[in-house]
Amino acid sequence: MRSPPPIAALVGPTASGKTDLALAIARRVPLEILVADSRQVYRGMDLATAKPDAAARAAVPHHLIDLVDPDQPFSVADWLFAARSLVDEIAGRGRLPLVVGGTGLYVSALVDGYQLGSPPPAPLRQALQAELTETGLATLAARLEREDPATAARTDLRNPRRVTRALERAAAGGNGTGSAPWPGTVVMIGLSRPMGELRRRISERAERFFTGGLLAEVRGLLEAGYGPDLPPMSGHGYREAARHLAGEWTLEEAIAATVQRTGQYAKRQMTWFRRDPRITWLELGDRACDDPEIVDHAIALLPVPRP
Repeated sequence: MRSPPPIAALVGPTASGKTDLALAIARRVPLEILVADSRQVYRGMDLATAKPDAAARAAVPHHLIDLVDPDQPFSVADWLFAARSLVDEIAGRGRLPLVVGGTGLYVSALVDGYQLGSPPPAPLRQALQAELTETGLATLAARLEREDPATAARTDLRNPRRVTRALERAAAGGNGTGSAPWPGTVVMIGLSRPMGELRRRISERAERFFTGGLLAEVRGLLEAGYGPDLPPMSGHGYREAARHLAGEWTLEEAIAATVQRTGQYAKRQMTWFRRDPRITWLELGDRACDDPEIVDHAIALLPVPRP
């Protein structure tokens, strides 16, 4: 039986440079990016979520962005099912699955397992039905044999309904209550910057968002019926932009509030990630993420074949 493919993760606080480093690594390592960001899953919310732009997506495949509309429910269970389904596909193309993002719960769910409780089966079934239509039953049956050989042995692999149902149970750890830790190699790399440098980067980025189209983006979302009370609209920059558009805050107040709230979030992210002893930290200081020394160090840690 083939061993589970390795997973690498690039984590750290917002504005630390994760996407830039991932793109620099991708110039030298064949990989595809699994985005672990709870805001980038929403369509139409691009700027203040720091969603990879068209050039980045053209340079390297990005997955798990633009999955749902802002008024649609989306859970860690939905993200986890989609992510785990993609790992084998990416490895099958001879590329490294690289998880990039700052949503610690998503990363932990993928590598450590997650108690799902009673997630709605619809997202799982819809995704499996789509894949069944696109790739055929043989592909799903082969995945079941890899992920849960014991279940595959007692499943009629010629029956699409039984195969998809077994994969649903496998995605939930076999018993419908959770997912198991990833059974293959896991390498985790963290990006760290001094808090003063991180605040500077957060401040510059917020200014860039507000002067570079965020107000128009939020206005469009509001006009499309996505009210400011929706959970995704509470994201950093979106809540503040909505209050500015409503006449409650000046532009300067909205930017200052965004910087403050984003900085507080960055501290919480670091608290989450620092407790994980598996993470190898790259201390970046004020250096750019495409600094050759940083890129070399990161690549040396990745589970890729060595010449």
